[in-house]
Amino acid sequence: VPATNYIYTPLNQLKGGTIVNVYGVVKFFKPPYLSKGTDYCSVVTIVDQTNVKLTCLLFSGNYEALPIIYKNGDIVRFHRLKIQVYKKETQGITSSGFASLTFEGTLGAPIIPRTSSKYFNFTTEDHKMVEALRVWASTHMSPSWTLLKLCDVQPMQYFDLTCQLLGKAEVDGASFLLKVWDGTRTPFPSWRVLIQDLVLEGDLSHIHRLQNLTIDILVYDNHVHVARSLKVGSFLRIYSLHTKLQSMNSENQTMLSLEFHLHGGTSYGRGIRVLPESNSDVDQLKKDLESANLTANQHSDVICQSEPDDSFPNGVSLRPPGWSSVARSRLIATSTS
Repeated sequence: VPATNYIYTPLNQLKGGTIVNVYGVVKFFKPPYLSKGTDYCSVVTIVDQTNVKLTCLLFSGNYEALPIIYKNGDIVRFHRLKIQVYKKETQGITSSGFASLTFEGTLGAPIIPRTSSKYFNFTTEDHKMVEALRVWASTHMSPSWTLLKLCDVQPMQYFDLTCQLLGKAEVDGASFLLKVWDGTRTPFPSWRVLIQDLVLEGDLSHIHRLQNLTIDILVYDNHVHVARSLKVGSFLRIYSLHTKLQSMNSENQTMLSLEFHLHGGTSYGRGIRVLPESNSDVDQLKKDLESANLTANQHSDVICQSEPDDSFPNGVSLRPPGWSSVARSRLIATSTS
């Protein structure tokens, strides 16, 4: 697109009723989700060198038209953002012609715009703006502490996970199973959601080889339709994943297992996003997967039964008949070694 001389407004100079162009570093975001209407919505809070924050409510009928943000610290450029004052707070909303670019915020990373637009304007001045924000953010914003590997997670924790999808399956209308790994092993045995192999989409022999390093995640409610659309083998970032430690007694022994849940709703940025293979975090993940120790000692897993009439050899069902939700299901203990 022919170069256009856009003017960018610092966040401390915004005025209600104006339409502006802005740059900022992402401080908080919610991945795009279906609103109560037909549009997708994303909430993004940005900050710039003036240390002023701006929360933006962005809507579009096209999922891909919303900013492609992967983590806090990414840098965004918004064109034609409408500024309004709501309950004495300045906020940004989409207006006609709204467009965005997103850049990785890491110092030294290639400056490659993320956008679904075929045509956009990006000049040497834009390049300088991105570099300046990277330098400023490196000394004024702390790295995201929520992004963890499985080997570092603890019970009763919310965290973001970068992983590869190995398998998926429908559990019931309100929950969906994702089998993932990141090349490391959890400090506690991971629970297993017991389903029939016939309903599991994925390479069963590959999953079996990696079972020592895989975890089962149950996603609920509004995240189910996203989970259904995921392709096995894709690389994911799952936001605000919740861990819970369950204990039960079996043969005079107390067994512990780590559960993984992506609860319904969008609070705290809960959601799922597919990462492209060009993403720098995916590059690191691939290295971790290639160097993973597949022969490490295997945990004794705990199985979560998903149907009242399921049975599992070597296990004893502790679930009363009539329970319909897997979220309330009881556990049966079994060793998978």
